[in-house]
Amino acid sequence: MGQPAINIVAIKESSVDIEAEIVLVNSGPVTWIPATSPQDKLAAAVDLSLFSFSQWFFPSPREPVDEVLQIPPSLLTCGGCQQSIGDRYFLKAIDQYWHEDCLSCDLCGCRLGEVGRRLYYKLGRKLCRRDYLRLFGQDGLCASCDKRIRAYEMTMRVKDKVYHLECFKCAACQKHFCVGDRYLLINSDIVCEQDIYEWTKINGMI
Repeated sequence: MGQPAINIVAIKESSVDIEAEIVLVNSGPVTWIPATSPQDKLAAAVDLSLFSFSQWFFPSPREPVDEVLQIPPSLLTCGGCQQSIGDRYFLKAIDQYWHEDCLSCDLCGCRLGEVGRRLYYKLGRKLCRRDYLRLFGQDGLCASCDKRIRAYEMTMRVKDKVYHLECFKCAACQKHFCVGDRYLLINSDIVCEQDIYEWTKINGMI
């Protein structure tokens, strides 16, 4: 009739909560580089770019892109590895540029540019949608008290609902659950195994 309670998830960091768009950027051609002679142009391209000539001057079939950046990406620093970006295609998110391999979910490690167009930034961590919802629910609110779940608070999760640890208790007897306890989820109310019959009877469910 019930199911085992899930494990507590506890992460302690800042409570910044951002949903950000992931933008695919094309570095664009090298024609912008100021120079007075063909030799100067060639020297500038070699000095300022990590690209091979085939990468730099010939268009890639990869399209479409969201933004064309008319500066060499080698002048940009990756928000992940802090190294210069030497790829023709890279990503922009949360006001930073990223190698595609460096913009990954800090929990499951998936490449965020491959799993969607948005990422979630909370607790100082970049999260994919799946992990964000797994930790904080659909709206970031406790399913019991309807108040915001802060980054420093421990939580319990039941299906798609997330609870403050102090709110994760039986709606009938107010007993707090421990890992391994059995309960029944009725709407957003959690009822312990001992009170299931009485609770459903009082609320006209039987």
